[in-house]
Amino acid sequence: MPRGENAPRASRQHRWKPGGSIASNGYVKIRVGKDHPLADPNGYAYEHLVVWCAAGNPRPPKGWLLHHANEDKTDNRIGNLELKRRGVHNAEHLAAENRRCPRTGRLLPKMRGAA
Repeated sequence: MPRGENAPRASRQHRWKPGGSIASNGYVKIRVGKDHPLADPNGYAYEHLVVWCAAGNPRPPKGWLLHHANEDKTDNRIGNLELKRRGVHNAEHLAAENRRCPRTGRLLPKMRGAA
């Protein structure tokens, strides 16, 4: 259905949220346009990737990821982003969550209801 000439657009809409939206995985997605190299098919990109690449860094290669140093997925300041190998990143999180059996060293399942 086409919009009328008087239909509110962008920031004047009642559902407008400045700074993008939070994806189901907790990361901030922002509108960059469908032609942007980091954009998904709908024209959105993860804000932390946009910030990282805008600072002159290359996009993380396969097997690498951007880690938020303060664990806040919405804090996308360049000083809070660290490039890490996926395995190192996962090992650090497992150690922080204390999910290894102290006797065998095996990975324990997540506890239900634990965040």
